[in-house]
Amino acid sequence: MSALALLLITAAFALFGLATDPHHRVRFGRIPRAARKRQLRLGAWAALAFAFPLSVGARGWIMGSILWSGYVMLGAGLVFLALNFLPVSGTTYFAKRD
Repeated sequence: MSALALLLITAAFALFGLATDPHHRVRFGRIPRAARKRQLRLGAWAALAFAFPLSVGARGWIMGSILWSGYVMLGAGLVFLALNFLPVSGTTYFAKRD
């Protein structure tokens, strides 16, 4: 259950990241509409909320909530690194000079 909680939390932060205009534009080539942003954020919050009982179920109330907090930090860090430093094929990050 712990691994599933980590995967859900990481997916939640990926959804939070993709709900922002710059990351969505780089990954999908367009800016998301307001309704799409709401859907992405709602899915992210749902994944975070669903991961909490999984963590508590795996380790108990005290250690489960600590585990969940640690997974939140780890998931946020992993997604930050992935969204900002993994290359996207066909996309240039720097403007070319003439």
